[in-house]
Amino acid sequence: MYFFCTQTATNTFPYVKKRIAISSEQQTDLKPIDVAIDEMKERTSELQKLCTCNEVDMIQLQLKLQGCVSVQVNAGPLAYARAFLSDGKSSKYPSKKVNDLKEIFRKFVHACSIALNMNERLIKEDQIEYHEGLKSNFRDMVKELSDIIHEELLHEDMLHNHWLRNSLHVFSAISGTSDSGFGSPALSVL
Repeated sequence: MYFFCTQTATNTFPYVKKRIAISSEQQTDLKPIDVAIDEMKERTSELQKLCTCNEVDMIQLQLKLQGCVSVQVNAGPLAYARAFLSDGKSSKYPSKKVNDLKEIFRKFVHACSIALNMNERLIKEDQIEYHEGLKSNFRDMVKELSDIIHEELLHEDMLHNHWLRNSLHVFSAISGTSDSGFGSPALSVL
């Protein structure tokens, strides 16, 4: 059992005095699956925030990506999937919580895919090998997650299709051609 404690102080931090009186305290009991849901929501949210910034911090993006997809570090996401979503274990938990966790994993994989594509666009030539390692780790993670939850989380062509469409759009804008013909984004296979 995990506990989440929220305390409210009488004054704001920082305060001139050394101690501030606590005016209220609320303690919430969290089940292990709730901790997994919160952790995966947080990881997904962090990646999404990094990818939607006007000025992307490539170092932070790469650190978060590595923490999400690297085999050495991703024990968290895969451990959660194995513990709560694998055959025989998912029936021990409320189906709503299991479905919530599955949906979060779908969003997590999607956020990782977008982050990988953004990283690919931003890297310099000397980081291509590093990026290929991230992509390989991502594919391995997605394959294992897909096997655990018995659904294909990401089609291989989706990893490249988003940027293909953007490249075709930019090429069309530069060349002055229409986007509606052969090879256009409208005809791309998702």
